[in-house]
Amino acid sequence: MKRIVVCDTGPLLHLSEAGAVHLLAEMGDVYVPPLVVAEFEANSQGWSLPQWAKEIELEKTARQKVERWIKTNQIDEGEAEAIELALQVHADWLLTDDAAARQFAESLGLEVHGSVGALLWGVAMGHIDDRQVARRLLDNLANSTLWVSERVVSAAEKAIDNLFE
Repeated sequence: MKRIVVCDTGPLLHLSEAGAVHLLAEMGDVYVPPLVVAEFEANSQGWSLPQWAKEIELEKTARQKVERWIKTNQIDEGEAEAIELALQVHADWLLTDDAAARQFAESLGLEVHGSVGALLWGVAMGHIDDRQVARRLLDNLANSTLWVSERVVSAAEKAIDNLFE
């Protein structure tokens, strides 16, 4: 059975910048809401949404819930659409790099991962089978538009080393 993954703009953008967006396709069926597609294309370096990512419209009741979340400043628009789409399609995972969105999604019962987690998942599953490549991709990610702390990078480096031992 394939995993259902809903992706917010951040992981699409940051993993593209790092040269590791292909890992998302390995995770399962990747769905994105319309606003995430628009944000990705507006903020990317001329990239289009990868063919393996499927744009899915929100149902009317879902759209109304998203509008309430935005009006009450609970969450930003793109993240709100991604969270609601994850609920709508009963996603196994939501991917976002936004801390507030992560916390909000987890409060709704969603399993949430970010770009660094996607990279580590790729190593753990054997989709990246060379330690130097994994370290280079992590370095690329740390130097992308993703803000990631030194502590997280250091922990990810240790995790990569442990996965290759």
